Order: sequence, then C-alpha cells, then structure tokens
Amino acid sequence: MKRYATARASGVIGMLCMLSTAVATCGAPASRPISGPLAEAVQSSLESGQATFDHSAWSRLLAEGTHEGLVDYRYFQARRADLDDYLERIATADLGALAPAELEALLINAYNALTVRTILDRPDVTSIRDIDGVWTRISHRVGGHELTLDNLEHNLLRPFFKDPRIHFALNCASQSCAPLPPWAFDGRQLDAQLDERTRSFLADEANVRVEGGTLMLSRYFDWYGDDFVADDWSPVAATIPEYVARYSRSEIAEFVEQGAGQPPVRFTDYDWSLNAHRAPAPKQGLDAATPVGSANGSGGDASGEAGFVDRLRQWVGRFGPAAPLVYGLAYVLAVVLLVPGSPLTIGAGVAFGLGPGTLVVALSATTGAALAFLIARYFARSRVERWLEGRPKLHAVDRAVAQQGWKVVALTRLSPVFPFNVQNYFYGLTAVRFWPYTVTSACTMLPGTLLYVYIGVAGAGVAAALTGAASWGRTALQIGGLLATLLVVVLITRIARKELERATRREDDVSTYATSAHSASSR
Repeated sequence: MKRYATARASGVIGMLCMLSTAVATCGAPASRPISGPLAEAVQSSLESGQATFDHSAWSRLLAEGTHEGLVDYRYFQARRADLDDYLERIATADLGALAPAELEALLINAYNALTVRTILDRPDVTSIRDIDGVWTRISHRVGGHELTLDNLEHNLLRPFFKDPRIHFALNCASQSCAPLPPWAFDGRQLDAQLDERTRSFLADEANVRVEGGTLMLSRYFDWYGDDFVADDWSPVAATIPEYVARYSRSEIAEFVEQGAGQPPVRFTDYDWSLNAHRAPAPKQGLDAATPVGSANGSGGDASGEAGFVDRLRQWVGRFGPAAPLVYGLAYVLAVVLLVPGSPLTIGAGVAFGLGPGTLVVALSATTGAALAFLIARYFARSRVERWLEGRPKLHAVDRAVAQQGWKVVALTRLSPVFPFNVQNYFYGLTAVRFWPYTVTSACTMLPGTLLYVYIGVAGAGVAAALTGAASWGRTALQIGGLLATLLVVVLITRIARKELERATRREDDVSTYATSAHSASSR
C-alpha cells in the first residue's frame, strides 16, 4: 500500500513540475508584409493607383489640438464627432485606387488618429502601455479591413514602403515618441513632410546628443536599427550614426565624422508617459471608468471590473521595468504576514498576463513559503507551536511527514483542506528538510497559481470586451481555457486529497497500534 501511494504521489508531482513554462522575451516586431486581399490592394496602389484622399479634417484637428508636439486630449474629446467622421472615411477608403504616396500618407494618418482615439476611449490611462493589447489585439477598420496598430506599422508601412523616415512620422502617444505635427500628412508633399519630421526629431537633444564621448540616440535606433542601413530601404546610410548625422545638427555631424562614421553609441531611456498637453477629462461619479467610446467608435459602458483593471494596471505601470519586482516583494510580505494570497495572484494575471503573472507569483510564493519555514524553524518556534495547538489535522500530517517526508508536503500543497500560509509555518516545525520542502512546494503550488492567474487574465478579458478593447471571441477562448484549467486542478486536488487521507489514516492506525501494544505490554 505504501509503495502504491508513493508511486501515485510521485506521478502527480512529476506531472505538476511539467506545468512550468518559460517566458520568452522579444524585441520590436519584425517587418513582414501582410498577405491576402489587403496585400493585393496595396500592390494595386503601388503599381497603378492614382486617386487622392482628403485629410483636411484631420489637419484642422491637429492644428488646434496639438501644442509643440503634445496633444490636447480634451480638445479632441470635445470634437470627438469630427474625429470619428474622419476615421469613418478612413474605414471605407478604397486603398487599391490610391496613388502610392497617398496610400502611405493615409496609413500614417490612420495610425496617428486611431492612437488618439484609443486614448480618448480610456481617459484615465497615464501611459498607452496601460491598455492591454493596444498594438496587437485592439482592431480598427481601415480600408474595409480589420487591422491593429502593429498591422499598420509592421505589416504595411515598413515592408511595403521601406522608408525609415516613417518612424519619425508615427506617434505612439508617449513623451519619447516622435511628436505629432500640427498638420496631416499629404500624398502630394509627403517626401518633404517626412524629411521635415526626421530633421525635427533628430535635431532635438532629447533624442540625439553627445555625452562623454558617446553618441546618445533614441531607442528607435536600438529597436529598428536595420531599417536605417538596409540596402533595399531608402533613404539609408552605411551606419546608423551616419544616418543621424545627415539630418541632425552640425556638431553631431562633426562628431560622427571624427569617429569615422562609427563613434561609440548608447541608447537613451524611453519615456512612456502620456504625451498630453492636457489629459482627457475622466468620467465622474459611479461611471468614472466608462470610456468615451469603444474601440470602433460606437461608444459603450465599462463595468466596475473594467475600472479596477485599468487602475491596477496604472498602479503597476508606475514602476516601469521594476513592476514585477515590486509586485513580487509585496507578495512575499503578504505570505509571511499570513495575508490571503488569492487576490494578489488574480491581480498578477490582470497586471502581467498569464505567463509573466504565473512566473511572478510562483517565484514570490516560493520565496515567502521558504521564509516562513525558516522563521518557524529557527526564530519563532515556541510561538508557532502555541499557535498551532488544537489543530488535530496538522498533528496527523506531522506523523505522516516523519514517515514519508516531501511526498506529504506535496499532497498537502495540492489539498484545499490546509491553508497555504499556515502550512509554511507548520512545516518549519516538522522533520522535513528545507530544500525538499522548498522544491516540492514550488512544483506543487503551480496548478493553483496557474488557475488563479488565469482567473485574472480571463477577468481582464471580460472587462476589455465590455469596453470594446478586445473581441468577445478572444475572451471566450480565455474563459474556455480557464474552465479547462479549473477542471485539471479539481482532478489533481481530488487525487491529492484521497492520497493524503490514506497517508494520515495509515499513520493514525500505526499510532493507535503502538499505543495499544504499549498498554498490553504494561499489563
């Protein structure tokens, strides 16, 4: 029986350890041409298009709604109908009929106008990165096709037009982005406009300067460096510094020349805070989280959950790259202080998504469990012993641990009967060794962690769908994944609970037999 229980427990633990996944990181999206009917329309434009498109409505909005590159979002709020009318014309434009420069200008203007409208839809954000899926999942209608902002930039503008000056024309609603000009791009004068935007951006010391013998450049040249030197792009240069020198100030050109076109280069920090001259006016009262309109411009009401999602992401976003570390430290402290971890685990799914959120919680929960174990074993043993008095289930587990060690640790981690935070201190009083306890805990906490993080992800998906920031189709897939994960966790916990009951019952039987034998021998 013992061999059977041990084999079952080892099998469960092995399956759980396989649930851990690696989180991949990536740089800027690659330039890849879109395919299908939209690619055919673009090709038609490049080969024979002659039509023009009137951007005067967008130009009028920019003339009054921008101030030295910053955006007066309240001005655009007040003229939302004009913006929506312009974007409705963009949505139905015949892309294949446009002259090539007209198509390029339309795609640039569409990107910038849709970015403005996306901020208006969520007036409480302080950074565009607070908006989940803003570049990759929120779709907009352009020329009869549903496209994301990434589609416009990386699947249309970059691969089909191969002009690096595009990077200085597109605005991502952030302080370090290329600023919005007070006019719309126009196919009839596009080349001159792109030149002007490039010179304006590269003449700004915030984007190009010399510090301590090093050429400091905008992150654009880190993310998209190949675009400025590729043979099939134009205009380009032999090196990135030489490209910059062509458009920047005279002292920059002299510095690059002295370095034979290849001086030392470093990239500046990127400021993702909102490029607001005046931020959008937030909604007041109970509807404070309600967006001005949905992603397709039709308007809509956000739920309280959507407001919570936005606020949590804004709070996390304030810490920038350090956000996972800050969140993780707060989680560790909560574990040590016996604060219930479920809300924080769900919040990690909201703030970071499934993969990163699971990683943050798994590392933090394991660290907190290890600290509580060490506190109980070495620093507060007597106090923890008094605190655990009167918990008969834990005493039964204690006897089982003496016989089966880490296997019982695994089963109690999987069983919902024993509170997670209490277990951390309890095991510090048992005979189990530190590293088997820690490694086993890390593996067996993964199913519950994955489930609660997934709840956060699915909840955020529902909130985004309610505001129009995500499709219900994608959200339905997330909910389906949540239900599948829940089913797996329920099955695992049922197996674990049965195995734990057998293990503790067996130890109780042994204890009862030993007591009876001792009494008989005494007689």
